[in-house]
Amino acid sequence: MTAGGIYVHLPYCASRCGYCAFVVTTDGSSRDAYLHAVEAEGALAVEEACDWVFDSIYLGGGTPSLLPSASIERLLSALRKSFGVAADAEVTLEANPEDVSADAARSWNAAGVTRISVGVQSLSDRELSAVGRRHDSAKARAAVSLLSASGMSVSGDLILGLPFQTAESFRGSLAGLLEAGVSHVSVYLLEVEKSRVMEEDRRLHPETYLGDDAQADVWLEMGETLASRGLRHYEISNWGEPGRESRHNLKYWTRTPTLGLGVAAHEHWAGRRRANVSALEAYVAGLAQGRRPRALDVEVGDVEAAKESVYLGLRLSEGVPRAAIETQVKSAGDDRLPADYDGWFAAGILERAGDRVRFTERGFLVSNEVLSRFV
Repeated sequence: MTAGGIYVHLPYCASRCGYCAFVVTTDGSSRDAYLHAVEAEGALAVEEACDWVFDSIYLGGGTPSLLPSASIERLLSALRKSFGVAADAEVTLEANPEDVSADAARSWNAAGVTRISVGVQSLSDRELSAVGRRHDSAKARAAVSLLSASGMSVSGDLILGLPFQTAESFRGSLAGLLEAGVSHVSVYLLEVEKSRVMEEDRRLHPETYLGDDAQADVWLEMGETLASRGLRHYEISNWGEPGRESRHNLKYWTRTPTLGLGVAAHEHWAGRRRANVSALEAYVAGLAQGRRPRALDVEVGDVEAAKESVYLGLRLSEGVPRAAIETQVKSAGDDRLPADYDGWFAAGILERAGDRVRFTERGFLVSNEVLSRFV
C-alpha cells in the first residue's frame, strides 16, 4: 500500500505579512484549546486510517515555529500514537527566521522533525520591510546556516516580484540562500491580487515592482543557477538536490491520499476531497462536540480524478502521459482547447518527451493559464 501523508495547520502568527492570504491569527489566546482540538481530530481521523502507514507529516501555517518546542513535541507524539507513522518519515516544520535558535533546533530535532522549511522570502532588508516581515537579512542568513548545520534538511522560500526588488537583489537573495547551505529552494511569484493591500500598492506605485518580462528573465536565470548547483527543478515552484524533494508535497501533485488536520485544512482521503471550516472558534467547537467540522466533503468520481491527474501532474517536471492529457483535451467540452493545445507546443510552452507532455522552463511561467483550462 502507498504510504499516506498528514498535514496539520497551525494558524498562529506574531503578525500578518502584507501578501498573506492564508487562514491565520495573531491572537494566541486560543492556542492550547486549539492544540487539544487537533489532537482530538487526529483521534477521530484514525478511524478511517487505522490500516495506513504514513511516511510524511507536515506542520504548516501560520508559523509553527512560534509554538513552544514542548507543544510541537507533544503534537508529534500524539500523531505517532494515533497513526502508523513510518520510522523514516519526513517530518517538516515551517519556521520563520526570528524563531530559530540553537536551542530550538535541538528541540525540534529531538521531537522528530527531520526537515525545516524556512520563510526567508528575501535577503534584502528593504524588500522584507515593505511586506511586513519581522526578520532582517542577517537573521535569515544566520538561521539558515544554523539549521543547515543541525543535521536536518533545510528548504528556503523566496518570493519573486516583491516591491523594490530588482534582478540584482533577487540574484543576491538566491546566492545568499545557497551559501547558507539549503538543499531545497521554493520560489513563488508574488500574487498581488490575493492581498488587497498589495494590489492597491502596485496600482499606486507600479515603478517599484518588476514588470512581467523582467520577472520572466529573472526566473529563467534562477533556474540555470540552481541547476548549476545540483538542484533539480521538479515542480513549478520547487528545486531540490536529489533525494531532498518534498516527499509530502509530492503526494498532493500525485494524488496520494493525505489527511488534513486543523482549521481550514484540506484532505484527499477515501476518494473524497474534504476541507475543515475556516473559522477557528467553529473548528474548536466542532471538535468539542466530537465531530470533524467540515466545510466541504465531496466524492471525487472517475471523471474528476482523471482531470486532477492532468492538472496536478502537469505541475511536475516529468509532466503527464500524452494519452491522458489528450483525452482531456478531447473531452473537456471547450471548443477552443484543441487549437490552444496545439498552440502551446508551437509557442514553446509545452513539449513532448517520449510518451509524456510537460511544461518547458519558460512554459512554467504561464502555467496557471494552461492549468486553469483543465480544472
